[in-house]
Amino acid sequence: MPSFINDIMDFASSPTFSTVQIVALSYFGLLWLSIIIWVTRDSIHRSSSLIFQTFAILINIAVPILGVLLYLIIRPSHTNLERYYEELEHKVLAEGGEERSITCSQCMTLVDRDYTYCPNCSTKVKKACKKCKKSYPSIYNICPYCGNEDEKEDEEPKKITKKRITKK
Repeated sequence: MPSFINDIMDFASSPTFSTVQIVALSYFGLLWLSIIIWVTRDSIHRSSSLIFQTFAILINIAVPILGVLLYLIIRPSHTNLERYYEELEHKVLAEGGEERSITCSQCMTLVDRDYTYCPNCSTKVKKACKKCKKSYPSIYNICPYCGNEDEKEDEEPKKITKKRITKK
């Protein structure tokens, strides 16, 4: 026999080769286990179908490298959370981009855009332009429709008084 074959046979029976084999098998075993764990977690996040999750896990246990490639091809493109946020975004866009509320400058409560007074603290949140007669938020100094400057009112904003009912 040629000498290089004897050298290969000697190396294959040496303790160094046995150590390299154990390290390589351990590495590939841990890689396989980590792929199974990743596929399990990813399939749970991407699908609520128990059949799909089970299939994805079993295919990766049976066929380690080809299983993960197959899973990458058949997995859903978005996670359940991403789909939820997309649906929420579509709902908001379908309702219209216009805000339906303004913030009260006094108590910071959200007030419907149609209201003139804050229902929480009774502060006037809208005023009418004297020139074009359109209403706009009271925090603006000029009318956003015609550009007319607002004259400061000497009187304090009208507050609604609350009457207390006492039992006799």
